[in-house]
Amino acid sequence: MNYKIYKSTDRPLIQRRKINLIFLALFCVFVVILVKLVNVQLIDSEKYRLAARKQYENKVAIKPFRGMIFDRNMNVLVSNTYELSFAADPNMVNEPDKIADTFAKTFGKSREEYLQKLNTPNTSFVYLERNVIADSAKGLDTLEVPGLITLKEPGRVYNYGSLASQILGFTNSENKGQTGIELSMDNVLTGKEGYVVMQRDGKGNARPSLEFPRKDAENGNNLVLTIDINVQRFAEEELAAGVKEFNADGGKALVMSVRTGEILAMCSYPTYDPNSISVKDTVGMKNAVITDIYEPGSTFKIISAAASLEENLENRNSIIQTESISEVEGIEIKDVHSSKSMTFQQVLEQSSNVGFGKIALRIGPERFYKYARDFGFGIYSGIELPGENKGLLKRPIDFSSFSLPYMSIGYEVLVNALQISCSYAAVANGGMMMKPYIIAREMTTSGETVIESKPNQLRQVISQNTAKTLTELLTGVVERGTGADAKPENLTVAGKTGTSQRLVDGKYSSSSHNASFVGYFPAEDPKILITVILDNPKSGEFYGGKVAAPVFRRIAERIAGFTGKGNEDFGRFVSVGMNTLPPAELNEVKEEKLMMPNLLNLKIDNAKEILRESGLDFDIHDQTGGKVSGVNYIVVSQSPAPNELLARPFAGTVDIVALSVSDNEGRLQSVPDVRGMSIRKGMNKILAQGFGIDIEGSGKIVEQSPAAGSKQLPGSTILIYCMEKE
Repeated sequence: MNYKIYKSTDRPLIQRRKINLIFLALFCVFVVILVKLVNVQLIDSEKYRLAARKQYENKVAIKPFRGMIFDRNMNVLVSNTYELSFAADPNMVNEPDKIADTFAKTFGKSREEYLQKLNTPNTSFVYLERNVIADSAKGLDTLEVPGLITLKEPGRVYNYGSLASQILGFTNSENKGQTGIELSMDNVLTGKEGYVVMQRDGKGNARPSLEFPRKDAENGNNLVLTIDINVQRFAEEELAAGVKEFNADGGKALVMSVRTGEILAMCSYPTYDPNSISVKDTVGMKNAVITDIYEPGSTFKIISAAASLEENLENRNSIIQTESISEVEGIEIKDVHSSKSMTFQQVLEQSSNVGFGKIALRIGPERFYKYARDFGFGIYSGIELPGENKGLLKRPIDFSSFSLPYMSIGYEVLVNALQISCSYAAVANGGMMMKPYIIAREMTTSGETVIESKPNQLRQVISQNTAKTLTELLTGVVERGTGADAKPENLTVAGKTGTSQRLVDGKYSSSSHNASFVGYFPAEDPKILITVILDNPKSGEFYGGKVAAPVFRRIAERIAGFTGKGNEDFGRFVSVGMNTLPPAELNEVKEEKLMMPNLLNLKIDNAKEILRESGLDFDIHDQTGGKVSGVNYIVVSQSPAPNELLARPFAGTVDIVALSVSDNEGRLQSVPDVRGMSIRKGMNKILAQGFGIDIEGSGKIVEQSPAAGSKQLPGSTILIYCMEKE
């Protein structure tokens, strides 16, 4: 056996080698640490500096106050308040159980809900409660608990409750507009966020850091509306009383200045209070004056009357045979009070269906369509409110053999209350159609005017002589005809009644009606127009002259009595300087700004129509710049942006990018079938699919548009028609 024997002189050498190895290892560790330090301190220093800051610094947004909204007399309709929001930094919370117990007791919720939020991983900020009224906080805002954050956030106060709520709209928990003016003018009202950097001290409390700049929030601009809150109150109170008196499903009312197109009041019933919203308020949230469309009945006879007088086909003394309509085979149009013949004046005063059917046949499809279109039917009015429905006006090519006589008496045509109001306002205004508007001016928080709306003439629909004759004839409707119940004391009114049967299960029902009255006063010098529509009155009376006319009279009497200077002094309801201008001089007053329409997600033919009506030139192409042909396209972007204010006249071109429906297949959603459901269930199903919703009527959903199963872009509006079971 061989043994290797080490000499004693080798031991120091071995020890030195071991020491050298240890030194080498330590040196390598030192080099690694040195490289890491160089990397941290020099190469990636900014990255780690930011990471360190995130441990003790937080950039908190400073939310601006939304602009306030005033009526024409500077009464504050919408103002602001502070609401409390409670959040937490889960990394800094030491006693989550204690915080959860406190919040559960205060807000009546499950403690597990708060514990789940307090234990959220990978975050330094989580909301516990939002938009809490200070009185409901019960001292939570004074707690000094590590990791608990209390924020004061601006909220909205609707100072008149439900009054004008459908015009004003409301905001969500993020203080973003959801309906009404709050939505359509959200970009003006919102303002711009600021920020402040908060730094935690040794105890975990967040305090403003003096080392970093602070950017103050810019509050939104204020808006002044054309409405008068007193007139709005008169309209809403009398409409509600009329709905209840005549046991109607609902109703609509509108008051406007005939000379300028200013909206003085606009409402529908039922309504809601934006300060306290519940699920049952859904039906009352829509502005039915512009969203609901209906067959107007006899109020639409203004088209045939105006066209026949303007074209010299008839005069007030013309004799019209009113026994029956034999010109169209198979048609049956009857009058309530039959007579073998009437003068043109009597045909209008007694609202003869047979008479107007024959007058329309003389006018002819093309001329009838032209006048209906010129009076604003089948097109958007451009009112600064969301959700306007342009209705339906058939083109002559789509007329059946029955269409002309039926359309002459207000069937086979769909209109909204604003359109019918504007058509009568044009007659009252010497034949000049004015653009309706509801925003008087936009102001900065310091009171400087950014933009001021002015009356805008659209077109001369009929001559002043024809308009004067029509006003005299419409005065006879109230003095001697079907509108007698609309006549206020000591006030001359020109107007027209309307009664139309409603569709029930696809058929016109003799037990379901729309009753309406449109009138303006003083007839000798028209200033104010009022429209009243009651939906399905069931008290026994259903004619417009017996149901809507009395509501009109009560609103008119309250407006006349409110002036305090005599029944005919209505100058306060007309823009300053406008009440002294004769109609011929109005064309010198031009609107200085134009609001860019929102075209996103619209089909290309609808977008083109809106742009043409607004007088805007446009260029439409796809994303590659190629030409767009056909109508099966959807707008995906636009420049200028929606609601942007443009100089009038606008010298530029609106740039539209559209994609074909096939290119949008990935974005399209199927419309759910909600027929037969309750409004609440159907609404939840539609909203869950990402669509918007408009509701007409109340009760069970009986029809919807677009049809169930059709493909639409998210955000598109689904219109549902509802009806109570009989």
